[in-house]
Amino acid sequence: MCDALITKIKQAFANVNYPGDENLTHSTYGDEPAALVTEFCGKTDWQKLDAKFLDQAPDGWGSALSFFSNDALRFYLPAYMIADIRGQLMCSDPSIRLCLSLTPMVEKKKIAKIWGGGTMGERAREEFDRYDAQQVSAIVEYLWWKLESGDDYDLVIEQAMENYWLNREMGSY
Repeated sequence: MCDALITKIKQAFANVNYPGDENLTHSTYGDEPAALVTEFCGKTDWQKLDAKFLDQAPDGWGSALSFFSNDALRFYLPAYMIADIRGQLMCSDPSIRLCLSLTPMVEKKKIAKIWGGGTMGERAREEFDRYDAQQVSAIVEYLWWKLESGDDYDLVIEQAMENYWLNREMGSY
């Protein structure tokens, strides 16, 4: 199962282009975005990234998933999902970035105008609506794996699957 899922993820994201050094993040608030750019600049092959690097970047904070631009997340996401499947992540959890903003608890929370306005759910849908059917299918399978392999059932993943991901996979969103 895990080997097949890893292969599916690799195939789904194989043609996603590196976003460019200037498009790794759109955030300028705090030290983490600058550290992210420093550490990911020039890293144009996500398959060559070490899981420990992914888990700790940037600069030991393990918060890269929170600061990637939409294009950078789409490019690096498969590396994070594969590292998670292999049990190599201790700090970073791609399911949080994929799911939290799509839950009833969070999706209606407002985003300050300084960061573009709208709601968390609108922002997440805008980001993930750009993923093609093959990528969505790989993400859904990863999220099912995450639900089935965890010690505790994750309500956040379940709600995001019900509210967004399963509809996207069926093409009805």
